[in-house]
Amino acid sequence: MQLRKMKIIFSTYDDKYNPHYGGGGAIAIHELAKRLALKNDVTVLTGKYPGCKSKIIDKVEYKRIGLSMTGPKIGQLIYQFLLPFYVLSSKFDIWIESFTPPFSTACLQLFTKKPVIGLTHLLAAKDMSKKYWGIPFTFFERIGLKTYKYIIVLSEYLKNKIQDANKNILIKVIPNGIGKNLINQKPITNGKYILFIGRIDIEQKGLDMLLSAYKFVEKKINVPLLIAGSGAKKEENFLKKQICRLGLQRKVKYVGKISGKKKIEVFKNSMFIVLPSRFESFPITILESFCFGLPVLIFDIPQLQWVSEKYCVRIISFDEKAYGEGILKLSKDNERRISMGKEAKKIVRKYSWSNIVSQYEFFFEEILSKIQA
Repeated sequence: MQLRKMKIIFSTYDDKYNPHYGGGGAIAIHELAKRLALKNDVTVLTGKYPGCKSKIIDKVEYKRIGLSMTGPKIGQLIYQFLLPFYVLSSKFDIWIESFTPPFSTACLQLFTKKPVIGLTHLLAAKDMSKKYWGIPFTFFERIGLKTYKYIIVLSEYLKNKIQDANKNILIKVIPNGIGKNLINQKPITNGKYILFIGRIDIEQKGLDMLLSAYKFVEKKINVPLLIAGSGAKKEENFLKKQICRLGLQRKVKYVGKISGKKKIEVFKNSMFIVLPSRFESFPITILESFCFGLPVLIFDIPQLQWVSEKYCVRIISFDEKAYGEGILKLSKDNERRISMGKEAKKIVRKYSWSNIVSQYEFFFEEILSKIQA
């Protein structure tokens, strides 16, 4: 099928250079956008942050909107309220709205007859209510979901959640992807440390539980824990203080944000990955781990049901002691780690970005064909 050239706009508060977040969802959108930009005209509309500028990155036009001096919490709210004005004033064929906390949706389909596709990495309203003074964001989220005709979700779990709110919506399940440079990495058979890598968000990523779990087995384990990633200063400072408070400075090291060759080296020297999240979207960290033949230790949360026990260890949700025992057992079982790593390596190719982008393009074509019929 010959696909038409399109004007595509992504709206996402976060982007890969945002010092407050720079999360996996923002990285995934950039990887998607730069590949779509090879055949299409692509713009990404993000929130502002200190030092940011509108610019072209990898043939993708990045426009920053909102205020940079308010901080991320207020900044997200301002960004949400501004989006309808940009929908009304922008020319586009397809608008992809990456749902942004705290409301998730900005109901953009109400402001245009052109197709707006919701992109759902995470339905965050319930958890955002805890951060934003108990405001009932879940109510607004559920109402907002009813305004959409089209949504892309990352997992069957999210598909079911959205269909509960809107049974008439056209939903496509398309996961995140991974680049060929990582897919072609050789699997690892040994390592020097256990690795957490991702956004430093204590509540969502469960870093408080990770430190407590490691503390349970500190005297029995000979393998250190490396924590890599960045987040809001408040989150980073809490992490550093908690490491000291638990007396783990000798065995737990926080190295901040890493990228490029250093990131690859960190993966290559890891035994396995720990991801003790309380809730999740579709973490690229897991796909990255699989590229290096590294198993993942997770809690048994519904968002990660897609991760097979062939290549992950699933612990009863939020049991810190059990998670610590899981860390200890996996650190001592080299044969099991290698076996799980081989299984992980087998499946990672189906998540290549070339496959994922093709799925997006055909979904766009399906929507445009329905409109023009």
